[in-house]
Amino acid sequence: MKKILYLISFFLVISCSKDKDENEEIVADERMADSAMTNIYASGKVSEQTAAEAKQTIFGKWDVGGSSSKNISSSKSLSECTFNFIEFTDKSYIMNLSITGPDGPESGSIFGNYELIEVDGLVTEVRLYFSVSGEDIHIATLTNIEVVEKASGGFDATFDINFEIDLGDIEIVCLDLGGSYSADKEPAMEETLSAGVDSNHYKVVRNWQMTFYSDSEGYDLASSLLEFCEIETYNSETGEYTYSIDPECIPPAAFQVNLSTFGTYVTMLVDVSGSPLQVETGTWAWSNSDQTEFIVDDDWTGNISSLSTSNWEFSSVQDDVSAEYIFTAIP
Repeated sequence: MKKILYLISFFLVISCSKDKDENEEIVADERMADSAMTNIYASGKVSEQTAAEAKQTIFGKWDVGGSSSKNISSSKSLSECTFNFIEFTDKSYIMNLSITGPDGPESGSIFGNYELIEVDGLVTEVRLYFSVSGEDIHIATLTNIEVVEKASGGFDATFDINFEIDLGDIEIVCLDLGGSYSADKEPAMEETLSAGVDSNHYKVVRNWQMTFYSDSEGYDLASSLLEFCEIETYNSETGEYTYSIDPECIPPAAFQVNLSTFGTYVTMLVDVSGSPLQVETGTWAWSNSDQTEFIVDDDWTGNISSLSTSNWEFSSVQDDVSAEYIFTAIP
């Protein structure tokens, strides 16, 4: 049986809306003159900036390069974890980890909203939250954030992070990741600098929720979401797999997608409260100059038939199965 939606099979996680509050202070950069996207060239010490300035300074995908915390502790009962990257959008963050446990290496992601804490008009810390049953839990705090633009091009960042909870409470079984880190900022997608409000790039880079799905095998949105509760059983005598539905499993309420201007995509299966049940990440890119065709993880291609800042419709063909998708923007 095919896996839940071909789109879901290409892991996705981080939320990235670029809509700005009308009264929010915007830090200008002439290199962004032809773009309606958030400034990708901001730098400085966050502790010397307002919330509007700091949001642009941390904006982007920061490659930590698989670093472990300099202050990491040891425990035989927990897995060793390292940061791959942390990405900030205008409203959300995604933290991607490599986890080495008894069953070998695997990846994991933490996704949620963040908050810039100001004292006397300047940012003192950035708080990361994770949603559980509709409630945002404060899981980590970033301080001493500084971003420097290199003479050779690009940006470096340094920061301290302190985890406020045991990561095991959110099913990330890791050693303590708190400590000091440095990171390189990955380049934004080439289309970022020319993304005016009428461009497809500007329109598609935001948070989306699927409202319609149909494919040539007869699956619809409801049946695809139900696959989350599917149990796969292998029969050694026949060499075949059978599938059944776990009677105690509650199917996800919705499937959400986020595309960022740094080429990251995030997919989430969420419960009725909007909290994630499954968060996964990957990469996406435009595959034609008209920005009507996009590719996911260098493998899966979608063809856009209609796109605005509130509605996104596209189709795909994968392994001779054709599918139609409709998404609505999440405010």
